[in-house]
Amino acid sequence: MKSAGAYISSFIASILLIFTLIGSVGFIAADKFLKEENLIELTEEKEVSGLVYKELDKFFSEQYAVTGIPANIYMDALNEEYLKKLINEKIKYGFMHLQNADYLSPEFSNEKLETSITDFYKEYAKSIDYEIKNENDPYYAKLRATKENAYKIIWQYCDVYKFTSLKEHGVLGKISPLYTQLPTFKIICIGASAILALILVLCNLKNTKDALYWLGASAFSAGILAGVPCIYLINTDYFSAFTIKQSQIYTSYTSAMRSFTNSFLIFCCLLAALAVISFTSYGIISSLSGKNKKNQAIKQNNKKFGTL
Repeated sequence: MKSAGAYISSFIASILLIFTLIGSVGFIAADKFLKEENLIELTEEKEVSGLVYKELDKFFSEQYAVTGIPANIYMDALNEEYLKKLINEKIKYGFMHLQNADYLSPEFSNEKLETSITDFYKEYAKSIDYEIKNENDPYYAKLRATKENAYKIIWQYCDVYKFTSLKEHGVLGKISPLYTQLPTFKIICIGASAILALILVLCNLKNTKDALYWLGASAFSAGILAGVPCIYLINTDYFSAFTIKQSQIYTSYTSAMRSFTNSFLIFCCLLAALAVISFTSYGIISSLSGKNKKNQAIKQNNKKFGTL
């Protein structure tokens, strides 16, 4: 008969193992996915720079009624390659702050853009017979302000993950301690899972095959508990309800959330696969053990009848 103490101990360790396994796959997935190069690769895959270009064109076209500056003055000086550099730099900016590292913003000047704006102001001043008197003339202040505002808007639209806003509102500062400790949390959960697995083995030393059953049950339960919500989120296209509808931000965030969910689901499936292997091994060993006991019983009976 199985010991009641061994059964209860195995049950408790198995329940705890479920949660440490979920934590392990969660932190492994997060540590693997939440990297600067992954988000950059994702924005390039989804051609986010093209979306930024379209949004900027829309913005400057709408601003024409206010500023009197045609959208082409800005847009003819921009291309997706330039915007891609700015997008990547904003992603770098976000991760540098998450890592509490010093960040120096590089100068991404655009001579073509500045020349285009300057030429427009010269032509406009000429068309209204405006005479530029000296270097302190309001003309230069207006020209400088227009260039600065153009850069500000372009940078803002290239911040597809809104890292600047998250930094200004203190969100990055709150997330940073958790982000920097992801590898530690991962190691703790994996270590706890290993210890609980060892406890299960020790609780079933007299019937070591039972440890395979408990390990399989924990892995299967963890895979199902964590995997089912992922399947729900993916199948219902839950992330499409993301509230910010500006195309480059919407695409960046929803793509990242879907990608992470898929990654997490893969690890959950691996847990379920390990559970199947564990259950199969348990079944094979139980079958072989049953045959051995049957053979031993037959031999013992034969010996008894042989002595009569």
